[in-house]
Amino acid sequence: MLDLILENAQIVDIIRQRIFKGWLGIKQEKFIFVEEGKRVNIDAKTIIDLDNAIIQPGLIDSHMHIESSLLTPGRFAEASLPWGTTSILQDPHEVANVLGAAGIKFMIDASRDLPLNIYSAISSCIPATSDDLETANAKIRPTEITELARDPDVIALGEMMDYQGVVAGQKHLEDILEAGTKAGLSLEGHVPSLSGVDLSTYISYGIRSDHTLMTPEKIAEELSKGLYVMLQEKSITEENIDFINSLPDRSRILIISDDIMPNRLVFGQLNKILELAIKLGWQPLDALASATIRPAAYLGLNNVGMIAPGYRADFCICEDLNMFPPREVYSQGKRVAEAGQALFKAADTKLPEDLTSISPILKTAALLSQEQFWLRLEPNPRVNIITVNDINTFTELEQRKIKIKDGHANDDDLVMATVIARASLQSDWSEDSKISLFTGLKLKKGAFATSFSHDSHNILVLGKTAKAMTKAANAVIQNGGGMAVYDDELIFLPLPIAGLLSDAPIAELAEQFDRLEQKLRQLGMTHKNPILLLTILPLTVSPNYKISDKGIVDVENRRLLDLSTRF
Repeated sequence: MLDLILENAQIVDIIRQRIFKGWLGIKQEKFIFVEEGKRVNIDAKTIIDLDNAIIQPGLIDSHMHIESSLLTPGRFAEASLPWGTTSILQDPHEVANVLGAAGIKFMIDASRDLPLNIYSAISSCIPATSDDLETANAKIRPTEITELARDPDVIALGEMMDYQGVVAGQKHLEDILEAGTKAGLSLEGHVPSLSGVDLSTYISYGIRSDHTLMTPEKIAEELSKGLYVMLQEKSITEENIDFINSLPDRSRILIISDDIMPNRLVFGQLNKILELAIKLGWQPLDALASATIRPAAYLGLNNVGMIAPGYRADFCICEDLNMFPPREVYSQGKRVAEAGQALFKAADTKLPEDLTSISPILKTAALLSQEQFWLRLEPNPRVNIITVNDINTFTELEQRKIKIKDGHANDDDLVMATVIARASLQSDWSEDSKISLFTGLKLKKGAFATSFSHDSHNILVLGKTAKAMTKAANAVIQNGGGMAVYDDELIFLPLPIAGLLSDAPIAELAEQFDRLEQKLRQLGMTHKNPILLLTILPLTVSPNYKISDKGIVDVENRRLLDLSTRF
């Protein structure tokens, strides 16, 4: 006897890209029958007439980072399943950068026994670059990759972000890639700027994908060189969709989320990128294939991604094709969400006792003083200034003379910023910070500080005055991690798990996050995603100029720049 029969349904055939009238039967978490026409006389514990509703495969997110939502895996499952995502591949490199291999194991363990099917990658670039560019909090070694790869939920080596180091033939990166290959893992890529022979060199190590900002020319080259091309939201553009529609074979084009902040997650997950692609002209069933069966094939998951006999029963019931949130979501043959609400509550998540003392935000540190955020330069110096834009996280560099008054830049468009290594906070730290300057942030007053700052997750502090920067930074330190905006009053979002994650429900966390972003906009910021931008300013593999605790990082040339310039 079957567990469940769904009849009188419109079933999506994702392989032939058609919809047919029929019925299906489920037993022990998988489809047994998927048939056209009227149901034959077969018994089931439950029979449901769907009255012509659509049944389509659950969405598969083949590259993402749970930690970007600031949620634990259980809370992320509660938030994402109602939007039709039933499987993900997580790369937990945020936690890994703070807690190392033990942090990856924590995220894998916290992802088990959930209705959301969570597969894991072992983070490859811990740290993202090298000790000469920033102070890291953890390292992943080849032996640890070999050990972690024994876990049955581990199927990939996470994105190899140090693309320049790979092209240069750095041995420790070659050893990491070799360990992943020997363990039978899929090797994930991160290639924002390589082309030609450099791109070929990078791919030749066995790297299979790229998810960075795409253009038609970049898509074409990467496809021709055998990569899977992953499109996150910033790459869903009219010109890219037009190019994709012109391709005779789209089997290597995948839709992913990569990073998604909590205030956006309450309004959708992978479905939002899918919907945008369709809006810009991608044929709906073909776009759906790039969020279901194609990522399943890429990940080597041979029992998910389509509605067919023997496949795991992960699916959505929708009033119309790609109508989100689905009326109902099923995972492993069980109903887990209805009308945009999860029908389960994940168990509480806590960091194991033996990890709570690793790389703490605050141990015995004294609080910071305003003097540590002063600019200490000669009068009217010529300086390097990082420029940002309102759309993405690409940055450029300009040089100009500025005025200094009472330790502050006296130019209205400039914002002071610094990164404080977590290790510095484990003693009475009294050094002056390496102050950098930004233009284009449009912050008029106040300050922002966070312990969630890609990828090493040292403490990022930026603001208009040393006083405001001190208030925001000390709030993060005193509370053991979080995000703070200060301007006469403090707005704070706590992140008690490694200074990165919260186990609060998504609605509560999203409300706190929204308050922070709204305040930043009130203070002048106009970027599309203010906090996402700010937390990527310390990402030393993100083009073209970023900052670390050691100063300005020239990403493409892998070198540090002083704030002051010499001509």
